[in-house]
Amino acid sequence: MKANYGTLTLADLPQPPVGKTGWPWTKASKPLSGRMKDVSEWPCISIVTPSYNQGQFIEETIRSVLLQGYPNLEYIIIDGGSTDNSVEVIKKYQAYITHWVSERDNGQAHAINKGLKISTGSILGWINSDDLYAKNTFRRISQELHENQTAILIHGNRILINENSEVTGWSSLPPFEPATGLFNVCSETTFWKRTTMEKTGLLKEELKFAMDLEFFSRLYLRGKFLKLNDYLGYFRCHRSNKSSIIYHIGQEEALKEWRVIFGNDYCIKMSQPNKLTLLKAMIENPYQISLPYMSYKLSSILN
Repeated sequence: MKANYGTLTLADLPQPPVGKTGWPWTKASKPLSGRMKDVSEWPCISIVTPSYNQGQFIEETIRSVLLQGYPNLEYIIIDGGSTDNSVEVIKKYQAYITHWVSERDNGQAHAINKGLKISTGSILGWINSDDLYAKNTFRRISQELHENQTAILIHGNRILINENSEVTGWSSLPPFEPATGLFNVCSETTFWKRTTMEKTGLLKEELKFAMDLEFFSRLYLRGKFLKLNDYLGYFRCHRSNKSSIIYHIGQEEALKEWRVIFGNDYCIKMSQPNKLTLLKAMIENPYQISLPYMSYKLSSILN
């Protein structure tokens, strides 16, 4: 399997559905040149999307990957045999997807592992089929990992959106410190090096919810994590997502896996966000956070 070389622009992709505007519908990341500032080639980034019956969201996810303007991208979609319009959407973009399949699997972790096994990139990530990446995320993480050779994983902050893709909030996260008992490494903002994964192994497929906590915690024991203050991804909150449906299973799995890895208790309840930090994020990210958020709040008041 070969990586999808060459940057894609809005002109390359199918027209967005009527009424869809902004990122990643009518806006795109600035295309990158074939080489980095020091003339090094951009490393190959492999992204895996596990998918099952998220047809109303997956097109936005796909476009947020393809419109990164990144010249060395490998994109893999593993669909679990969706019965909605997911496959129809995937086929719409299949010319730009490195590999995709739609067949029954054994759950999200199994689907992610299937994609990781056939990937070839030196930098890896997964994005769920209802979440999306922020503009210019691949450029940012590639540059940082290139400049911080000792880091094995890089992660950032997340923006919260609803089922209508309206910005409803944001999380400015501290660096991951297991001693605090808090887990704050979000898959839609996280990328890691293949060399480390080859030593730690893939995700635990028997886990239904805490596969990210368990996997990233194992990686943490292998080397340095680099936390950026950039907002790298969007997490979608809606009634049918797994976080809402099987939250109790997630609690049980998180507690068990955390104790196995770190030997202490995992804190389920997150600490309250610092209001000054959140305000600073609004000031520093007017187009990404503050303006969309104020538009959402105004719309909520009027409705």
